Amino acid sequence: MKMLFGVVSLLFSLSAVAQFQLTGNGSYTLQDGETIPFQYGFGYTRKEGQFHFSAGKQSLVVSSLPQKYSLALILQNEDEVWIPDFVNAPISSFDYEISGFEIKLTQEPELKDGRGNFVLHYDGGRYRFNRGPGQVNFIFNDEGIARVEIKGMFKLPNTKPQE
Repeated sequence: MKMLFGVVSLLFSLSAVAQFQLTGNGSYTLQDGETIPFQYGFGYTRKEGQFHFSAGKQSLVVSSLPQKYSLALILQNEDEVWIPDFVNAPISSFDYEISGFEIKLTQEPELKDGRGNFVLHYDGGRYRFNRGPGQVNFIFNDEGIARVEIKGMFKLPNTKPQE
């Protein structure tokens, strides 16, 4: 009986480890120059016998931890970036940090060829819109975010010093 209780306790302990609540903080700058702080986190928690996944203020019941969450960056009219998960307005830049991952969007006016002059900075790399929307994919494991992948953007050579 003690052995069975120990196995059952271990199973519940392992499922408790697979829960997380991550707080993300940042700020975005609107097209008019106003900078606004925001919070956008991720969570995977068990409530009332069901698992809930949350991204920002949105939450839904899930059967298991999602593999990833994609944050869409939409370039419109070559001079506006929209990130609907953060704000319902075009932005000119943002800074965002979650669980040790830092992501930054800036404008680089010297980039005149191609679409727009927005550059996403992540992990020492610089990424520029190539075609279609860009994505910042947060890949999850039982502890939270395992890694971040940038998709739909062209990686630029690192010739400009990091800020």
